[in-house]
Amino acid sequence: LLLRCFAVEIIVEDTQPGWFSDALVRTHLIVARRLSDEDIAVPLSARERWIEARWIQVAPETADDESLVGAAFPNQDPEAAFACWCRTGGDQRRGIEARGFSLAGEWAALRATAGSRAWFAKLEPGARDLPLYAAGAASRPPVPEAVLDLLPDEFDGSALCSLEELGLHVGQGLRTGCNRFFYCRALRESDSATIEVELDDAYGGKVLAVPRDAVRPVLHRQTDLEGWRNGHLPATRVLDLRGWVLPEDAKAARAAQRSYEIAGIAPPRQMPAALAEFVRRAAAQPLGAGEAAKPVCELSAVRTNVRAARPAAPPRFWYMLPDFMRRHLPHAFVPRIIHGSPQVYRNAEEPILIDANFSTFWPDDEGWSPGALAAFLNSAWCKAVMEAVGTPLGGGALKLEAVHLRAMPVPRLGRAAIDEIDAVFAAQKSEERTRQAIDRVVLGALLATTTSAAALDRLAQGLYRRLSDMSAARQRGAA
Repeated sequence: LLLRCFAVEIIVEDTQPGWFSDALVRTHLIVARRLSDEDIAVPLSARERWIEARWIQVAPETADDESLVGAAFPNQDPEAAFACWCRTGGDQRRGIEARGFSLAGEWAALRATAGSRAWFAKLEPGARDLPLYAAGAASRPPVPEAVLDLLPDEFDGSALCSLEELGLHVGQGLRTGCNRFFYCRALRESDSATIEVELDDAYGGKVLAVPRDAVRPVLHRQTDLEGWRNGHLPATRVLDLRGWVLPEDAKAARAAQRSYEIAGIAPPRQMPAALAEFVRRAAAQPLGAGEAAKPVCELSAVRTNVRAARPAAPPRFWYMLPDFMRRHLPHAFVPRIIHGSPQVYRNAEEPILIDANFSTFWPDDEGWSPGALAAFLNSAWCKAVMEAVGTPLGGGALKLEAVHLRAMPVPRLGRAAIDEIDAVFAAQKSEERTRQAIDRVVLGALLATTTSAAALDRLAQGLYRRLSDMSAARQRGAA
């Protein structure tokens, strides 16, 4: 409706902490002129001319004690001077950045993201009949406005696609329904078949010896990432009791012997006494406080673990997690809440579980190695786009969910380009040389193959600068 009913002229973006000290997100001031009723009646799909708005970013250092823009315009009426500067432009001012903002690009992005919605079809009945739409251009993920000006004028977006079109999927890591029960901390191996773990404080932080195959490593928190990058397995373990039953449940498991055979699953073994005692105690001990306190087996996200036996599906008990999916054992992952710049991490060749604190990536097939996928997603293009599509939060953090990542526009890489990224990563050259080589492959797929290496390097440098600027603007004053 803003595009349909108004001519947007200026967008002023505050960076935090700024105009409103208690605001959790950045504030935007939009200066727009209402169109006439006749112009509003014309669908956007029929609009022939688009003006270019100006996007003004105002940092906290622009203010002084008297005015929000007083340090940039030190005169008797800084607000009036700022308004004039926004309209006419002029010399560089302290803490203020200005760039063009394409309303035509916003319209293209709206068509791409909302073109299939019923309300869109009512407001823009002719949009789907446009040649551009029919050719599939409107279904491509739009280039974020924050990086659009870095691309050549002749760039038409035809080299872009979504991650899904590239055969890559995005999801969220493991949710157990109750980490206090299912997560524990590995201490030491008692013998080849047993490992000692420390239970959660909710269960007294006791040390328990459990079978090695009853727990699996899981990367739980961002504090584990530094050790993971240095080759250390995280200490957190998840109780994987799909192959174990309480003695009192053993009869039901034996009765379902045929179900296990049909499913091709080995029947569960009976839990050791100490582990069984812990599971029983957890089923009786309320978690939480007051009337809302419930034992783990009664929590809504855990009750759904229970499944009665069926011919091709063995029974499940509350202490058995559902089967792990590809999103739980991905090729690569990125924190969902980012305090610095986006950084994607690769999983091991024999993958470990990744917690729901992370968004996860995995391919359709084995055409990508974990290292190649992480290297691609850490390219200048992908990191700048991640920063641009994420949602800034209060305190300077960036929220990067699967829904954001699925909307990322990425170059349509061919098999040769993927193999080249894999080879560059495997060569293990210096970090700088590896990054440069991968950026050339990725940006070479984005632009014409005849683009010179020097031009690709300049674009990569521009993307890294823009990434740094966006990240700094988001974090400015967060401390």
